[in-house]
This record gives sequence, structure tokens and C-alpha cells, in this order.
Amino acid sequence: MVKLDGAGQHQRQPARVTDYEAQSGSTVVETNGRRFTICSNWHLGGARIRGTVDGKPFTAQVERGVARNPLTIRIMHSGARLDAMVLAPRAAQLHTLMPYKAPPDMSRFVLSPMPGLLVDVAVQPGQKVQAGERVAVIEAMKMENVLFAAADGVVGKVLASKGESLAVDQAIVEFE
Repeated sequence: MVKLDGAGQHQRQPARVTDYEAQSGSTVVETNGRRFTICSNWHLGGARIRGTVDGKPFTAQVERGVARNPLTIRIMHSGARLDAMVLAPRAAQLHTLMPYKAPPDMSRFVLSPMPGLLVDVAVQPGQKVQAGERVAVIEAMKMENVLFAAADGVVGKVLASKGESLAVDQAIVEFE
């Protein structure tokens, strides 16, 4: 297993799975010198996993393909979050050799949260904007969605024009 973190400091954590029983969904997982008996009928692709760990019930939320990596699984339970990839030992070893590419800093941009039509751009280049001020309006699925500035700043460029069809995460406004 490879635990992922946002800064690229991934940690390999060997785990061994034994005693799998398909009928009951029971298996034994050994990691970090500890042994867990897990029983669940969860299937890959399910959004929620329910079962028992060492006889104690648990429920966790599961997302697949986070950080635009189809191999990544995010598990959230009791306020804790774990992003991981379950790989064969050799694949995990090779994964450590992969260079980390930090995601671009998009904090200076107002991005379209969904595909839609840009109905209004309420700012102009050079304009001072305060946090919470209206920046743009997108129409999607017959609903208007107002986008607000997340922080104080000065508009550097308006990158999309009124009437333009927008894609998800398309930049609309850039701040200086």
C-alpha cells in the first residue's frame, strides 16, 4: 500500500492479505506488526463500506480516482482521511521512483465549477475586489450560479467573455 499526501511525500506501507473468504467477505490484513480481521461485502466502486474490524462495526465513505489518478482510493472515517493506492510490491517500489509533479497554484483564479454559459462578468481589469464580492454568473441546468471572490485582490485579466460556454475548471478571472 502507498499512502499519499498532498506534498508528494508518499509512504510505502507493506500489507499482507490472507485468509480471504468470498462467501462472508472476510479477510485478514497484516500491516505494521498488527493483524486485523475485516469482514465486509463492499465491492470496488461502492461509495460506502460497512462491516466489522476485529468484530467491531464500522462505516466509511470511499471515493475512487481522487487527484485525477484512477488508482487512488480515498477513505474517510470518523473525521480522518486516507488517500492510498493498493499496489503489488514491485509496483509500489517503482512508484517511489516516479517524480512528483505538484499541482499548479490556482488560488489567483476564479474557475468555473461546472460546465455552463457565462451570463455575466461583474469585474474589469484593474478593479479592486473584496472577498465575497460578486465576480461572475454562470447559467447551468436553467439555474444561475453566482461566483464570488475568495479573497481581496485586484483583477489582472478577464479570461472569458459574456456568452461564452465554459468547461469545468476553466479560468474566468485572474487576479494580480
